[in-house]
Amino acid sequence: MTEGAMPRPETENRKTLLSQGIDLVRFLAHSRHALGVTEIAEKMELPKSSAFRLLGVLMELRFVQKNPATQRYTISPEIFRFVYEVAHEFAPNRKLEDVMIRWAQKLDCAVYLSMLSERCTYVVSAEGPLGGTFALGSAGPVYASSAGKVIVANLPEEEWVFYEPTEKDERLTSYTNLDPARFRKELLAARESGVAWNMRETTPEVASVAALVREPLYPPRMAVALLVSYEEVAVHDRVSLERHVRELAAELSKGFRPGA
Repeated sequence: MTEGAMPRPETENRKTLLSQGIDLVRFLAHSRHALGVTEIAEKMELPKSSAFRLLGVLMELRFVQKNPATQRYTISPEIFRFVYEVAHEFAPNRKLEDVMIRWAQKLDCAVYLSMLSERCTYVVSAEGPLGGTFALGSAGPVYASSAGKVIVANLPEEEWVFYEPTEKDERLTSYTNLDPARFRKELLAARESGVAWNMRETTPEVASVAALVREPLYPPRMAVALLVSYEEVAVHDRVSLERHVRELAAELSKGFRPGA
């Protein structure tokens, strides 16, 4: 492995206790009401003893709480303390937050910092309009993400096929592109220009443009995007937005230089 390279995630077939616990937290988060251990075990296809053990571990972590009167389980509000610490202490966020806030205010638009994982990008920090709690952690496929496209465009071309859309992939809006040839053209254009666009491919009302944020790591994994209402693209104009996102990405990249 090249010095400074990031390890690629390995596929794990067997379910570990940790992965089962995360699945259980997600299951409870999606539930609209408190659940008993029997119902949890049945819906998650777990032995009741395993579900009970997992719930005990999650209660110790204060991610789950039990109502002593009903013996039913729900997500504990204390889990948001953990989420807060991850969001605020994650190194890129601490380094870059002030810069992102300043640019969001300057341009009066949302600024998202996203990272690549497998075939999706995840928002790890968000400022400005369309930012906030509900943006953090939101994910989208690379083929419908401006951040994803510009990150993948900076990978070797032989790796692009892994990220190409297929007809089996989800079409998020009527504007989502599932044509691999068109996707490859978008990557070539992004590699040439340094920016990539998402024109209503994820949300019909929103457009975004992204540029790569460079870390002292390989492969590249991070990009910053400017999000505006699709109707406002003409107001901001594409050329100006592209220039702004390049400047913002360059400033954010400086934050990762040694001694920054």
